[in-house]
Amino acid sequence: MKPQLLVEMEEAFAVGQQVIFHFNTTDRFFWPEQQIGPVYLSFFLARLYAEKGYRIAQYSSATGLVELSPQTDKKDGRLQSLSGPQEPAVVLNKIMGFLRDKNDKWLFLIHYAEHLSPANSAGISASAVPGQIHATELLHMLSFDDSVISGLSRVAVISYGQMPSDLITRSNGYRMIQIDLPCYDERLAFIEFVLEKKLFAGLDEKLTPDYLANITAGMPLIEIERLFRAAAHNNKAVCRAQVKVAKARAIRKLTGDLLQVLEPEETLEQVAGLRHVKDFIKRLAPQLKKFQKGVPQSLLLNGIPGCGKSFVVGALANFLGWVLIEFRSIRGPYVGQSEQQLEHVIRVAEQFEPSIVFFDEIDQFIGQRGTGASGDSGTSERMLARIFSWIGSMKHRGKILFVGASNRPDLLDPAMIDRFRVSIPVLYPSRHDILELLPILLGRFDRRFLDDVVLKDVAAILARIQPTGRSLQEILIQAGLRADNDTGKIGGPIGMKHLMDAAEDYLPSEDPLEMDFIGLTSLAMCSANSFLPWMGIDGLRPDAEIPQNLITEKIVDEKSGRLDRMKLHQKIRELARARQFARAIR
Repeated sequence: MKPQLLVEMEEAFAVGQQVIFHFNTTDRFFWPEQQIGPVYLSFFLARLYAEKGYRIAQYSSATGLVELSPQTDKKDGRLQSLSGPQEPAVVLNKIMGFLRDKNDKWLFLIHYAEHLSPANSAGISASAVPGQIHATELLHMLSFDDSVISGLSRVAVISYGQMPSDLITRSNGYRMIQIDLPCYDERLAFIEFVLEKKLFAGLDEKLTPDYLANITAGMPLIEIERLFRAAAHNNKAVCRAQVKVAKARAIRKLTGDLLQVLEPEETLEQVAGLRHVKDFIKRLAPQLKKFQKGVPQSLLLNGIPGCGKSFVVGALANFLGWVLIEFRSIRGPYVGQSEQQLEHVIRVAEQFEPSIVFFDEIDQFIGQRGTGASGDSGTSERMLARIFSWIGSMKHRGKILFVGASNRPDLLDPAMIDRFRVSIPVLYPSRHDILELLPILLGRFDRRFLDDVVLKDVAAILARIQPTGRSLQEILIQAGLRADNDTGKIGGPIGMKHLMDAAEDYLPSEDPLEMDFIGLTSLAMCSANSFLPWMGIDGLRPDAEIPQNLITEKIVDEKSGRLDRMKLHQKIRELARARQFARAIR
């Protein structure tokens, strides 16, 4: 299979364009059908284009212009005076001469374009020194020089970090070629090559080449090679645990800690309660596994903090067998850095299809647009617009599922809410949910209940204090401390008295007014009746537990389970006024 970068490069050269390579430019490159590689990009291109009759030279400001043509004994003497550190303008002017010569057929590889011509939205960076300005102008000029375009020689500019100046990247004379991370077939071919040649270590008995190709998604070939080298150094076979560590390290290196790529171990069976969320996942999963485009592209889980929103996202990723990509803070202190970092993480995230892109606490990560100046020269507005465009793009439907989780749905931008067309509220655990949660949470602490514990009674008592999942965890911890104190042994079983005493002792830290407001706001944002916590796809579930306050205030009809949206919004307005008053008197 011909590498895509070569397909695009040959087409660009055929129409008189030069090329700019960016993104995964430090990887190893491999074309088994042509027996080229694995080698770094410069040598890959030199080997390939030498067979096409080109002479190849590479330039960087540190090494000067050096001929790279393989199997060429006779070097061009004109290049000797240009080797070693040189002023970029001097060397680029000489390169222009080669490009205009109709008798020459050269491919010039110009490295570290971001150093020669620093990026700036205005064209040339204000901090650029004269040499960089000259280099930028010369690189721009050669892209529309008729004598260069009509000649046989061509230029490939290579960026290793940031993009070069907009004056170059936006020129019609250049074609931007993004070198993606290797796809499954490329990884598999490389792994089979390494194993066949017995270059390094073998595979653990639990790993096969195709399985290793699957779990190394998002890893450059060079990192897969290092995986084999490290295993050989330690006299071990490549194993699953080693892949996990190497993959996390490779992603951190690639994104600078702007993204976290996870392979969750949570399962839907470990999700206690949240039946309405699990039911939706089970309906959605078969469609996503077949990459159907007629599926929701985004999902918003919003409501009471500490009730399992983030946990269920991990279980969803595990259930689908997709990787989970979590965004970190992408803001930078320098002008233009935030937007550049956002574009970079979007490029990386798209390499992991199929995947779930998760925005935890999306209200803090993205928030709302202001109605006036943002105080950051419009950076927030531009970033929001880019994220909105990305989430709304049809090309990712069925291949990327965007999931947001919010504890403050009232802070979300209306345009963001519009992008997340599936909005599911998450409220306090019901009595039945608590009954499921208790043994699961206890299992995390390697404890057990004594025989005198009646879980139904415990759940009924705990439901009255409206605990979150996190609160239940703390109550169990306190009950365990009481049990240890009584028995004088660490990690012993918990009795009924210990649980009741811990529950009676518990004081919630949450502001009930704030929690009521968040809960009702999440209900107001719910996008379908079947997404309400007490509903199923066929209506009110027989075993449903509707919060009593919603029935008392007639916000929910007890027989149908449907919301009275007018009463709901009226109650939200009342709570909003109460919140304002409470804050005013603090």
